[in-house]
Amino acid sequence: MSHVLRPGGSRSSRTGRSERRVLSVIFCDVANSTALAENIDPEEWVEIMNEAFEHMTAPILRYEGTIGKFTGDGMMAFFGAPTSHEEDPDRAVRASLEILEGIEELRDDIQRDYGEEFNLRIGINTGLVVVGEVGSAQVSEYTAMGDAVNVAARMEQTAAPGTLQISSDTQKLVKGAFDLKSLGGIEVKGKSQPVEVFRVTGTKIATGESIGVTSPLIGRDAELAKLIKLANQNKNGDSQVVSIIGEAGLGKSRLLSELRDEWLKTEPELSWEFSQGIPYDMGRPYSLFQNLARGMFGVELTDKPAVIHSKVHGALTTMGGAPDAIALCSTAVEKIIAAKVLHEAKTFTAEEIKTDLYQVVIPAFVAAAEEAPKIVIFDDLQWSDDASKDLIIHMMDYLIGTKMMIIFAFRPDADSPAQEIRKEIQSRNSDKYSEIIIDPLGTDHTNELIDELLQIKDIPQEARNLVLRKAEGNPYFVEEVVRWFVDQEMVHQTVNGLEWNEASNITDATIPDSVQALLMARMDRLSADAKDTLQLASVIGRAFYHRILGKISDSSLELDMQLTTLESHEMIQTQRDKNELQYMFKHELARDAAYSSILLRRRRSLHLRVAEAMESVFEDSLEDNAHRLGYHFSVAKDHERAMKYFEMATDIADGMNAKTEAENHLRNAISAASSFKAPEEKISSLNSRLTELVGAGA
Repeated sequence: MSHVLRPGGSRSSRTGRSERRVLSVIFCDVANSTALAENIDPEEWVEIMNEAFEHMTAPILRYEGTIGKFTGDGMMAFFGAPTSHEEDPDRAVRASLEILEGIEELRDDIQRDYGEEFNLRIGINTGLVVVGEVGSAQVSEYTAMGDAVNVAARMEQTAAPGTLQISSDTQKLVKGAFDLKSLGGIEVKGKSQPVEVFRVTGTKIATGESIGVTSPLIGRDAELAKLIKLANQNKNGDSQVVSIIGEAGLGKSRLLSELRDEWLKTEPELSWEFSQGIPYDMGRPYSLFQNLARGMFGVELTDKPAVIHSKVHGALTTMGGAPDAIALCSTAVEKIIAAKVLHEAKTFTAEEIKTDLYQVVIPAFVAAAEEAPKIVIFDDLQWSDDASKDLIIHMMDYLIGTKMMIIFAFRPDADSPAQEIRKEIQSRNSDKYSEIIIDPLGTDHTNELIDELLQIKDIPQEARNLVLRKAEGNPYFVEEVVRWFVDQEMVHQTVNGLEWNEASNITDATIPDSVQALLMARMDRLSADAKDTLQLASVIGRAFYHRILGKISDSSLELDMQLTTLESHEMIQTQRDKNELQYMFKHELARDAAYSSILLRRRRSLHLRVAEAMESVFEDSLEDNAHRLGYHFSVAKDHERAMKYFEMATDIADGMNAKTEAENHLRNAISAASSFKAPEEKISSLNSRLTELVGAGA
């Protein structure tokens, strides 16, 4: 039986199908291990490596990664399977930095006891792999395979001892959160061009100054005007609490960034404080307030207690106040920032920390807004820990008589901590409370955003339509699909500015890795059966009939329950078509993500099952579904039946004088005929008809 090491240190068997996934793969090993092992007794070397492995695995598991395998002097781990998180590259980098920090004590011990230099080197790459059980029937392991894994290994092999090196594919996804140093390009076996690499030198403090914004604000004039109006009321002594609610990517953070620019443009000295919920910190008490305090006082996660004290005490002294009050508040703030022992002679209990927060920090923090206006942001509140949730609710009792404006931004997840906070505030502070609901952009605003991002006049309508269809009004999705155009060199720089590359094949467009990760994270919260049903449905298409899905489902008796689950998670929605029960993916990119995770061989098998189910269900209306049947048989590589249905679809389109559609179907029929080596007279007949169609349409 194979096993996978999961968060918490437990081992449990992993069963189920292999999948295509975008993973962030980590390789970590001991630099110069061969020479070290030669100079240290084998038994002692095993003890050293066991301790080193403890330091390596703990951060991986804390950030909910997976240990793929151990080698003699290192390990391979990955983030993104069996469970995806939308910030897996970020988790991989943070875990790796903690590994390097955590190994320092062991390194010093080995230097003292053996006079040897002991160090780790780590490499990360992000890319498409196949993940699942690999091996024989007797012995197998849950691991990842593919070119992205090989590149990750190369990142580690070329890293300097004591450093973390990442590829450009990972750098693109984490550059806003970490300090990076470009190291140029390195040769990688099998790659025609050098791979650009970066050294991670540290983390950036989240202050809300940019909030990861790159796209312009479009279509949000009313929402911004409302925020500015409320901020002005707050300046005049009328405290405010505002919730900004919208799905991922709709522009909550972008709206906050614009508000900040407007706020500081007119009042540059006014206070703007920022904290962001982080999913892997939901189990860390007061994580939102730790992040808030670290941003306020410029504290790094790696700062020692003395450095924390100097920064906090110095900042509070600058603000002014009685020395005793400053000392009391400084100690309380230091406790919450570090959440650990700050002074060698004293250990702080959880109850002491809570008392200081409730009775010292929060009253002092809010009181500072009695004279000067202050805006406090809690972004991604859906990822609040329970202790922060309770403290936020407690803080609401102090707002009366202050110039404090608190803004919460969160997703409309029904069961998130943000909803509990929302309900409490609505009942306690209804007269001070406002909500701004963020909806998808309309077509006109989406087109405007595309033009702003690309800044080219000659973008083909086909490309524009692709963005409109895939993004469906989500600004983040628009930005990522446009970025995909640039990464694929469909857009290139000329002396006249950016231009569209006429050689680009828009039909090859795939879902960007960043969007795939976000959507896969939602899928992985489903049960195994519900997720399997979602993948089956994705093979049928964005819209799918209940009867077709029922015929190909392995759990048809529970199908209705799985569909209800998918509806409750807002992955699909019910539609009616000629009294036929039909469902539809709520977002085309969600369908793309589910479909792209299926192995190619299984896809072909499922497409064949779908096609044969459609033949059975629609036996009295095959002509109406001929183009769909041709597509499914074609992907299944049943080219003879694909030719048959594409010919039928050609007849239907030609009879309706839809010449372009008829021509496309006929070209598909010719391609299918060539693939299964149809008789020459058949292929010749099809080509003759194509000539007639093209001539008639000219």
